[in-house]
Amino acid sequence: MGHLLSTPSNLRVLRPFVATLLAVLSIAACATESPVLSVGDTDLDRAVVLAWVEARSGIAAVGEVTVDAQVTADVLSELITYEALVDLLAEHGVVASDADLAAARDRLLGAGFEEASPAMGRLPRWQAAFDAIDAGVAGARSAFEENAHLVGHELCTSHILVSTEGDAADVIILLDAGGDFAELALQLSQDPGSGSQGGDLGCVPTGAFVPTFERATLGAIAAGLSLVGPVPSQFGYHVIRIDQVLPTDVVPFDDLGAGAVNTLLTIATMTREVSLDGRFGTWDPVVGLVSPPSAPAED
Repeated sequence: MGHLLSTPSNLRVLRPFVATLLAVLSIAACATESPVLSVGDTDLDRAVVLAWVEARSGIAAVGEVTVDAQVTADVLSELITYEALVDLLAEHGVVASDADLAAARDRLLGAGFEEASPAMGRLPRWQAAFDAIDAGVAGARSAFEENAHLVGHELCTSHILVSTEGDAADVIILLDAGGDFAELALQLSQDPGSGSQGGDLGCVPTGAFVPTFERATLGAIAAGLSLVGPVPSQFGYHVIRIDQVLPTDVVPFDDLGAGAVNTLLTIATMTREVSLDGRFGTWDPVVGLVSPPSAPAED
């Protein structure tokens, strides 16, 4: 049946929501001519971004509002990721027709989306991109083949898994101060299998790790970094060390199967130019996620 977007109630955000509302983003929904978010050739102004946060998270964004900063970062991470995919495909001639959008809309409605939802103005474009990749259209193939070198690696890594983003940041501070990675993994990692081996995960092909872990690892390799983190996943927060850069033969597009969408999402976020107003957070091109601003923004 191919890939389907998650309904808002089942939306798997890229980072867990914060437990408290200590970190907030104060935003006035005033008119502005300048885009606050640009993804490739797509520019979005403040009103559009606020409306999208409301549509996907259920947080009202009308007038003078206070929006949870982590929630906003999660929603914007999703927005950037899928808009990057649409932009990548468009660069290779894949643009959804009216018929494609109508078919995608029908699939979304069948999956539980509400026809009156404001999100339905944008989601069919994303679903149509998924459908084009699943159909193996020529543009999706060329987008992959042109950028296959970015994902043509075995992932040779070690990691330290902890519960919170703050704990992961503390691990990085210890490493920067000269701490021994293997010793810290043995002492602190909540992954008992790799922790007992100094964090060693060996070398595995792409597709073996959860998407956020894999995206951050590939982003670090592309940026020439040996350490990346904090990296969120459903297991907690990872500090990842790149132990070896090991290029390998690229899997042909036709053999990617169900992994083609995730592979092109990774390529899209690694190759698109992204600009985000700092009041909404910071786009991390290595990890491929938005981090909330460190303090409430002021107009």
